[in-house]
Amino acid sequence: MNLEKELKGSVKISVCGLNTERFINICHNNNILLNNVITTDNGCCMEISVRDFKKLKKPARICGVRIKIIQKDGLPFVIHKYRRRYFFIHGIMIFVLVNIIMSGYLWRIQITGNMHYSSKEIINYINRMNIHYGMKTGRIACEDIEAGLRQNFDRITWVSADVNGSRLRINIKEDDTGKSDYAQTAESDICAAEDGRIVSIITRSGTPIVKAGDEVKKGDVLVMSKVESFNESGESFGVRYVCADADIITETSINYNDSVLREYELKEYTGRIHTGTGIKIGDRLINYNVSKCKYDNYDVFTEYKEITPYENMNLPISYAYFYYKEYNITTSDHTDDELENILNANLMNYLEKIQENGIQIIQNSVKIDIGSETGQASGTLLIRTPATVHTAPVINPATEESEGTSNE
Repeated sequence: MNLEKELKGSVKISVCGLNTERFINICHNNNILLNNVITTDNGCCMEISVRDFKKLKKPARICGVRIKIIQKDGLPFVIHKYRRRYFFIHGIMIFVLVNIIMSGYLWRIQITGNMHYSSKEIINYINRMNIHYGMKTGRIACEDIEAGLRQNFDRITWVSADVNGSRLRINIKEDDTGKSDYAQTAESDICAAEDGRIVSIITRSGTPIVKAGDEVKKGDVLVMSKVESFNESGESFGVRYVCADADIITETSINYNDSVLREYELKEYTGRIHTGTGIKIGDRLINYNVSKCKYDNYDVFTEYKEITPYENMNLPISYAYFYYKEYNITTSDHTDDELENILNANLMNYLEKIQENGIQIIQNSVKIDIGSETGQASGTLLIRTPATVHTAPVINPATEESEGTSNE
């Protein structure tokens, strides 16, 4: 759509006569712009602006052609048509004014990149910073949002916040490389996350109390945050606490169990679809269908269409379209090969997921058993993993006080 054309208005005309070509040349020489000129049996059709249309009287008289208006488009003709409908004109003006004003307020918060923390959890924290829907976007301090999220959410390693029209966009990245139950920047011990055997240990800070080959239980301390300092005579002259840091590989076994029924239900869609509409305001979905779906078995699919009066104005309201697809339920039986393929596929998916977390599979002892009613996969997996957690160090005040006294 040509905005200038719509605002100034345009006229589609037909020119009939023997000298239409001369008429077009005269218009061109007098800087009268003719658009979309189409030749017809009686002459030609063209589009011209309202301002240039007023200049056609003299060229038409010179060439002896007849001009007929076919169509009028643009704002000037709309205003002229509704010039006596004051409430309609005022309503349009108020609507445009309200939209311009509302575009300067916050109506949507968009969060991307979050996996561990939910969007609702992050939005609740932002609300506690006095940032809420309906506030002026000029009062939003993106730097404070970024600093607050990094400080109060341990797993967030990077965050970017910016305002785009009436929308606050927050893009974050989380650290999923390891598990931590205690702030790793504070004084902390390293403990075993699972039962197993120590394969290797490389300590960077702290005091190791296990070695390769030791059997450990879940919760056992592997590296203490307590570090003692010794003089040349081997006497302790001080104790300090650090954040224990080490690369520890633990070998452990985990149980795997999975079963699939031979008989299963199969959905067969009939092709019949019942549609409905609704509206979503914030997190609340309202279905205002007058007629309810009368299908016995159906799946509901929902599509949302955001209400955006302008490109950068996003209201917290969306249209909702509901599609109820009818289906019939039939039963069927898996063959032995199908059961085995399903169980193998489930096992492969499970192995891929644990390998994505840096876990190395040493031995796979899972076996598949196909029965008359079910197929079952069970067994153990021998794995090597850096399964450690940080915990607060256990400090005995009486012991520390006695050590400090003896050192003096």
